[in-house]
Amino acid sequence: MSSELPPREFGNGQSGRKWLEFEAFDANHFPLTSEVVLLEASAGTGKTFALAHLVLRLVAERGVQLRRLLVVTFSEPAAAELRDRISRRLQEGLLGLENRHRSPSPTERAWSTPDPVMADWVEQHGQTDTAQLRGRLLLALEELDGADITTIHGFARRSLERQALAAGLPPNLRLETDPSGPIEQVVHDYWRRQVLPLAAPWLTLLRVRKVTPQTLRQALGQLDGDPALELDALPADFPHSAPLAELLPARLSLVWRRFRQEWQQRGAALEQDFRSAAGQWRADASGTASTKPYSPRPRQQRAEQISAWLDALERFSLPQNPELILEAVLDQNLLVDYFHPGVFCQAACRFENPSSGDPSLPQRPLLEAVADLVDGLAEAVALHGAHWCLSTLRQRRERAGGIGFSQLLQRLDPGPGLEDPGPLLRAVGASYDVALVDEFQDTDPVQWRILWSAFGQGEHQLVMVGDPKQAIYRFRGGDLNTYRQASGQAQRRFSLSHNFRATPQLIEALNSLMASGAQGEAGLRRSALAVPRVQAHSRRRGPPGPSIQLLWLGQGRAAGDKLPSRTSLEQGLQGPIADLILRLLRRSLPLGEANADDTITTRLLQEKDLCLLVSNHHQAEQLRAALEPRGIASRLVSKADVFASPAATALQRFLDALADPAAADRLRLLAASPLLGWSAATIATASPERWSALAGLLDQTARGLEKHSVQGGLATLLESEGLARLALGGRLLADLQQVASLLEERLHADRLGPAGAAEWLRRLRHDPNRAVPEAHQSQSDREDGAVSVVTVHRSKGLEYPVVICPYLWEAATGPRGGATPMGMRWHPPGAANPHLDLHLDHRWGWGRAAAQQHLSAEQAERERLAYVALTRAQHLLVLAWGPAAGQQSNPLFPWLFASAPLPAIDDSRIQARSD
Repeated sequence: MSSELPPREFGNGQSGRKWLEFEAFDANHFPLTSEVVLLEASAGTGKTFALAHLVLRLVAERGVQLRRLLVVTFSEPAAAELRDRISRRLQEGLLGLENRHRSPSPTERAWSTPDPVMADWVEQHGQTDTAQLRGRLLLALEELDGADITTIHGFARRSLERQALAAGLPPNLRLETDPSGPIEQVVHDYWRRQVLPLAAPWLTLLRVRKVTPQTLRQALGQLDGDPALELDALPADFPHSAPLAELLPARLSLVWRRFRQEWQQRGAALEQDFRSAAGQWRADASGTASTKPYSPRPRQQRAEQISAWLDALERFSLPQNPELILEAVLDQNLLVDYFHPGVFCQAACRFENPSSGDPSLPQRPLLEAVADLVDGLAEAVALHGAHWCLSTLRQRRERAGGIGFSQLLQRLDPGPGLEDPGPLLRAVGASYDVALVDEFQDTDPVQWRILWSAFGQGEHQLVMVGDPKQAIYRFRGGDLNTYRQASGQAQRRFSLSHNFRATPQLIEALNSLMASGAQGEAGLRRSALAVPRVQAHSRRRGPPGPSIQLLWLGQGRAAGDKLPSRTSLEQGLQGPIADLILRLLRRSLPLGEANADDTITTRLLQEKDLCLLVSNHHQAEQLRAALEPRGIASRLVSKADVFASPAATALQRFLDALADPAAADRLRLLAASPLLGWSAATIATASPERWSALAGLLDQTARGLEKHSVQGGLATLLESEGLARLALGGRLLADLQQVASLLEERLHADRLGPAGAAEWLRRLRHDPNRAVPEAHQSQSDREDGAVSVVTVHRSKGLEYPVVICPYLWEAATGPRGGATPMGMRWHPPGAANPHLDLHLDHRWGWGRAAAQQHLSAEQAERERLAYVALTRAQHLLVLAWGPAAGQQSNPLFPWLFASAPLPAIDDSRIQARSD
């Protein structure tokens, strides 16, 4: 059966190869030959099941030893789940073969097949002697613990350890799991050695232009975490190995001379061009729109003011002193507010709509010289700092015998454009016969080069399993264009089209909502991705009435009236969402699987059946606050930082008290914490003897901390009654144990005492920009009777009977204005890899190009996030929607208004319609 995906060309300047038709996936007839295969799986179509069954077939039919099979997935929990599913599948296959011809004894229950695919497989292979097949499966089960079922970073680490000599590395790599500490130290050293010795005007410049240790930490974290991400090259006369105190004065003198020369030649003409442009804008807008800060007949002669300013600087001989020049530039507001190219572009874009690039800049060399003077020096410091910090970080790791996550991949990367994989990757490829790559839509260019070089040369079977519609990890380096490139290089393509998650009614509704257009438009229009129809294979039954329902957020606005703001609409939806949940909890739904006679049990909805999908934790807490007064229990299902949990705060109180047991205020904070749980009345009336006894216990615990664990100290403090009380509190005890375990690792590695441990924990808890590694993500979610509140990113792979999406009417806002922070990931024209944008002004030039590309990518990813959100429901899906100012590019609009053109972020046409 051919796929519903039509042949089409790649977009976005890709290779130009056409997408071939997709073949329907058949788990028992999928080819096990040495070739590169793409397996595209829409949401809910059982890709994990397919992967596990492929492993069974590869082991049993082709005789691939499990140690010669590589299975790569996205995260450690996903790898653990996949290992479990593979183990169960191997056991099911073994039981099926063993029981195929054996009659059960009177006391045994006959073996029943777990699913039709396994029944078909056993029927195919159980006709003859199955001894060889069973032997292979038994051996695979014995080898399972040592099998390479891992993440891409786990695969890279094992490969480098096995090929340590070829990679030039020690045989036992020390992997740095939490880079936040080293990154903090490197940035601190750069700021202390390079920036703080600068004269005061330079420090003022960096502060005004918002080049700070925080922005440098953020940039370094992005570069260190994304192996494909590159920095722009530094100018030859501005090397990162040279100190800033020597480089900056020379750079300022060069920029200043250029500005003066350009101003003398073009200053008066530039002012006249501004007046002409403003006059044209007013004529085009019938004289009704403001053209500020430009005017056809300005009251001030600003060009003359700049010329007079320059003459005054010359008279006082300031150009011979770089610091005085810089002070003068910092005080000259006309260069920032009027003659800056970003100001002109921002004004011009209100009247012009350039298809690409900037509006036509008058006297471009002069405007560029102004931007170099105003922004270029601070940008040079940011780029110099990023290069210095990145180089220093890698040098320190190498000297310490360590390696970071992205360096694992960089060590294996053959580089772009190289046809020969090299001896290292040839050795890696020789270790395996088959490679299965799960979640392939989240692959970055470096990962794909490694996989292709090692397994794409015709000697292996390379199976890539993914869904481009669920590519939602761009911030981690996931690159949809990489998926498109790999699809073009695949020799065969298969699609999974049977949905096992949702009811037939909901599947049909989703097929209709997200169908590709009749004229060939993609179902995900901003991502240029088709949404193929899927067929329902679930025995679930849906509720009476529509399976997709709309919760209208409008308020009776008349046509032409001002649209509500995003903030007001967001604040006003919490009550309606809570009321909706109360109504749903009074409804009955046919939940569960239908019986053989097609009957199904109908029951009232319970809180645990409902899920609220949100974009961020702030929205989650707002909704939970609205549910609580109505008596609706909720739980946050999140990969949240465990160090931001109440348990970490409680442990902080414990460590602070251990560091100074005699401090009365610390004792009171500990007593009021969940660890001891004293009431306000108990604290107020506690006798001096009781406080003294607590202080003595803490002092004794602190003295024995080096011999005993933090958890042992907590057990001494709490005793069995306190532990039981915390256990009743649900996630608090589990979070407390996780934080204490992580603290112990640091305590023993750095030989910290109570005061040092308390300070380490405090820094971690209060660092707003800290990256949260997987080991620091809370593992304490409870499956209890409460409404689940989940971020869309976290919901991937989960499913719920009823899903409510309150925020899909919101659009990606993207960066705007000159104050946009640095650090966007973008592809400059002609670049092989993405670059980190470090421009300070995103209203013009490369900064504007990066901002526009970033916004377009954000809008496309918001659309794919919406696809993930809409495909979590089993029975009922509720979408909140209403028009708000600046939100017209939201992901729901193209589906709800399928015949309308895609609106821009500032499209105001919807304002002409009434609610």
